[in-house]
Amino acid sequence: MSQPASIMAPLDLSGPALLAGTPGHEDALVLGATRLLAAGRPEDAFLLADRACRLSSPPPAPSLALRALSLWRMGEKTEAVADLSRALAGDPGDPVVARAALQLSAGGAEMPDPCDLLVQTVQAHDLLRMSVARLLASGRPALARLDVMDRRLTGWLVWAGNAASVELSLEGSGERTLAAQPDFPLAPPGARGAFIDLALSCEVHRWTLGLPGEAEPLASGALWPRSSAAISPVEGRVPDLVPERRPITILVPVFEDFEATQDCLRAAVAAKGESVRVLVVDDASPNRRLKLLLDALAARGLIDLLRNEANLGFAGAVNRGLASLSGEDVLLLNSDAVLPPGALPRLADIAYGEPDIGTVSPLSNQGELASFPSRADKAPLPTPDEARRIDALAATLQTGAAVDMPAGSGFCLFLRHDALAAVGLLSTLYGRGYFEDLDLCLRVRAKGFRNVAAPGLFVPHGGSRSFSDSRTALVSRNRRLAAKRHPHHRDEAEGFAAADPLRPFRSRLEAALAPPAGGRLVVFGRGDPAAEEHLFRLSRRSTRWLALEWRQSGGALHLAFRADDPTALPQSLDFTDKDEWRAYLGALRPASIDLVGPPPPEPLFEALTVRRAPIDWLLEGPGAPALVAPFQAAKRTFWRRLQTADEGTHRLLSETVRIAPQKLAGKIERDRQPRPVTRPTLGVLLPTPGLREQTFLRALSVAFRSEIPEGLILGLGRALDEDALFGLGNVFTSGPVRAADITLRAAQFGLSALALPPIAGGHALFERLRAETGLPAAFVDPAARRLAPAPHHFMDPTARDRDIANALVDWFADCLPPPPA
Repeated sequence: MSQPASIMAPLDLSGPALLAGTPGHEDALVLGATRLLAAGRPEDAFLLADRACRLSSPPPAPSLALRALSLWRMGEKTEAVADLSRALAGDPGDPVVARAALQLSAGGAEMPDPCDLLVQTVQAHDLLRMSVARLLASGRPALARLDVMDRRLTGWLVWAGNAASVELSLEGSGERTLAAQPDFPLAPPGARGAFIDLALSCEVHRWTLGLPGEAEPLASGALWPRSSAAISPVEGRVPDLVPERRPITILVPVFEDFEATQDCLRAAVAAKGESVRVLVVDDASPNRRLKLLLDALAARGLIDLLRNEANLGFAGAVNRGLASLSGEDVLLLNSDAVLPPGALPRLADIAYGEPDIGTVSPLSNQGELASFPSRADKAPLPTPDEARRIDALAATLQTGAAVDMPAGSGFCLFLRHDALAAVGLLSTLYGRGYFEDLDLCLRVRAKGFRNVAAPGLFVPHGGSRSFSDSRTALVSRNRRLAAKRHPHHRDEAEGFAAADPLRPFRSRLEAALAPPAGGRLVVFGRGDPAAEEHLFRLSRRSTRWLALEWRQSGGALHLAFRADDPTALPQSLDFTDKDEWRAYLGALRPASIDLVGPPPPEPLFEALTVRRAPIDWLLEGPGAPALVAPFQAAKRTFWRRLQTADEGTHRLLSETVRIAPQKLAGKIERDRQPRPVTRPTLGVLLPTPGLREQTFLRALSVAFRSEIPEGLILGLGRALDEDALFGLGNVFTSGPVRAADITLRAAQFGLSALALPPIAGGHALFERLRAETGLPAAFVDPAARRLAPAPHHFMDPTARDRDIANALVDWFADCLPPPPA
């Protein structure tokens, strides 16, 4: 059999470089994918890049870019552009991302031209030169990348044509004549350019570039001066006792978005009192209606107003406001956030609850580490009534609670006066905006103060509507700056997210809110692959559902509820108290109940079966008759319909029970063919990590090495010990694969056949996978048949793993195409 060499030999997965579980595993995957692309092996590169994308959430931008390049060269252009778009949103300044963007856009990808973004983010001269050349060729007369740091202007200019010099006009600082530099590295043929390094005598906020003697400018733009100066006074420290309370200033920088700002200021003014004032900094807003609103509020004495002549960005505007204060507490408030009634006293109570609390952040629909309902997804802005109801419940249930967190969020950040005095102003190193609030909170903590979340307060937040054109470039640059200044924060933030100490508070709040009405209540044991497949199929049919996942631990019954929409309630709802979950379950009004797999423990089973909602029981696998038999013997048929989602279980129940089961109709989306086989690859579905699957893959590895040494065993999912499997040299696991995209990935992997390990669950998922890919498949038939219809293979679950593996390899060899003549 003539087959291409396996991916495993040149990459040596059995060695330390790519071994799963090692600290350098992700970097090695990226490097291996890069080399494979350069060697003209995009299918192999895709395998590594895809796994690198599954190791963390969200996937790293370089991994996404490499997967995009691999997909593009494999002809999967739609998926390639989707991956590249995510990579550009994550880090356009990364050279791997930039190179992929240039290659795909030049190759005809249907996407916005990335060159403007790359010109402002990447550092490598070759990538900048390519981006500049394409923009000039499109008719752009000039390009510039300028930065002001510590009153020093640096950067570069490129202009089309052969003009020997250009005039750079700096607002407030006069004009400079800049001569073209010979062999300027960023200028393509037919263009000239120059680097800039100029000392400035004053702050400069705008620039204009033109040719000598010509009135029409070539280009113009804004500048946001930055400073690298250390701004934390050495005398600041944590007090031994809780200090006396100070007056509070609500500090609101404004620029655009009249409607959101109006709502924000209306609520802020309502919070005014003898010890509370509202200070607004108009950061050179171009919005005439907004200016008139601010003037009117200031004239009535409802706000104090500072107006910037030039746009200073978030940090600059906030610092101007902070500089005008004299020892007050401060609430930094974005102009798209709305304070609920009583917010300030609750924030202050927490801030003065202990001597070392420095900052307090509320829950919010977009609150970063303190988001609600889901910490992983930004939720839409709730209606005013919804927001008030959530906040009122939070205040009732959780007032006074404080949860330590790595950093707060600047959209609504309460700063106690002594913590603010310890760190001084916001750093202007971040220019126009993004990450200066993170920097402030981490400097507060470096002084010994704590950043805490207030789960007793909910503040709705409209989200990032400012900087829409340049946000990606700003975020990319400033994320890198923040990572350099605070290199350990990312690991700490990921640890906080994994531990999720706010989950009990979100759960308590969700329990008090009205449960969703209608839809299907899907009840299953923890980690049941049949349930996850069922939920996927319901979502694909746009059927609303609420998942109820149960587990038993230490004699206690734990229930968790999850809504179909990741931004909808509930997402974190957990119960251990019997009375609490009974009350919540009693308030639910589902249209029907889908029970998946074994019946739950008796208390939950009883609570479900006494409800008026009809129950459909969905079963899969060879153990299905044993689950049904006790109820038949007791003549207790609690279900409306007995259902199956796979043909084998349907046949088994049809032959063994007196009630004919219903086969769930499933839409087979066979809209693509698997990729041509470039090497013998067996895809093994791994619905859940388990010891039996681990030992089966080991036996299969031995059989492959003996009979098909060039073959690859590709586990679709996670394994129990991937480190050990990778050490076998011919086994590779993809990492977690969602039911929604497993068919797509299986097709892209170029599999030769599929297999489901013995005693593994996931029969319905496996049946859909083999139906949608059209691949030959090997599996244990739930109906205990031994002879499978061609081209499939039934495994014998009573045989030893070694014998099952040998028979499987013999069948697999027959599935492979014959060698070329």
